[in-house]
Amino acid sequence: MRFLNLRLQDFRNIEFAELDLSTGRTFLLGANGQGKSNLLEALGLVTALRSFRTQGMSALPRQGREAYTAIYEMEHDIEGRTELELHSSKLGRRVRLDGEKVSRLGDFIGRFPVVPLSSGDLMLLRGSPAERRRFLDLTLSAIDPEYYYALRNYHRGVAERNRLLKKGGSAAELSAFEAEIALHTVAVASRRAVGMEQLREVLVAVYANIAEFDEGPELEFKSNTACADVETVCRMLYDCRKRDEIMGATQKGPHRDDFHLSLSIGGAKEYASDGQQRGLCVALRIAQARIFEQSLGLTPVLLADDVLGELDPHRKAGFWRACPAEWQIIATGTELPEASADWAIWQVAKGQFTRQAWGH
Repeated sequence: MRFLNLRLQDFRNIEFAELDLSTGRTFLLGANGQGKSNLLEALGLVTALRSFRTQGMSALPRQGREAYTAIYEMEHDIEGRTELELHSSKLGRRVRLDGEKVSRLGDFIGRFPVVPLSSGDLMLLRGSPAERRRFLDLTLSAIDPEYYYALRNYHRGVAERNRLLKKGGSAAELSAFEAEIALHTVAVASRRAVGMEQLREVLVAVYANIAEFDEGPELEFKSNTACADVETVCRMLYDCRKRDEIMGATQKGPHRDDFHLSLSIGGAKEYASDGQQRGLCVALRIAQARIFEQSLGLTPVLLADDVLGELDPHRKAGFWRACPAEWQIIATGTELPEASADWAIWQVAKGQFTRQAWGH
């Protein structure tokens, strides 16, 4: 897929902007704090209607406004030219695709695969397990609707079990919820195991293009508990009831899963250099894009938010080797990119976007 045009109103510091994005390479040039990342954030919403920069969607409308509107024109690999309209306010979110209302996220997620790369991706290494689970869940939900619905139902079930634990629900009530949770637990766990193996294989191949030499990258899935079948999960939940009642929350299950990234020198978080960590995070995002392409049959779009300037020359060259020429890339930075004649350049200042003459 490819973005052709974006119209944006009252989003972050952008009062109004309309950009022609039909070229394969678009670069947003400007000082920090001018609105470059805000525009990429708006583009990134099309994959799952969520921001790659914040969990709090209430911060997205422009200061003093209560709503924002984004209208995207895209060339879709399967559906052809498509228009997506997104309007969000305190009253809720309205999504229309070619004039038709989209009411269920499960029918939408993954339809427009966009992958953001930013300095915040370092939290996939340095941050909490929740950061890594969010990455994993978005990746798998985008390519597998059954995973999305199993995960959603699992979290709803755990929330209800937690409510029962806190109010002192009866054994019969807990058993009923645990049986339902177990079904979704097994579905989530089995799909995660397969998805993580696919991600591991693609990551190793991508990182080989980016690293200076064979650094032995590895991704290890750390399941919180055995989830082989419904009976095993039900027994685990039953055995944990007393402890869970004391804690007031379900302590074991896929909501506590994690994955670990390492190199031949050891854990990437503990032993990798800053350059190795950045390269590994970039490789993880490109691997995500390749999985989208393989599983959905759609060409992804990369949003590179000021990350190319943070890579050393070898890893920067590796980035381009890892990105197929047909992928659309929309990037930001404070300085012009190398071979800037190959890019469509937009100057950004105080939320305003001005197209520069081609190659200047």
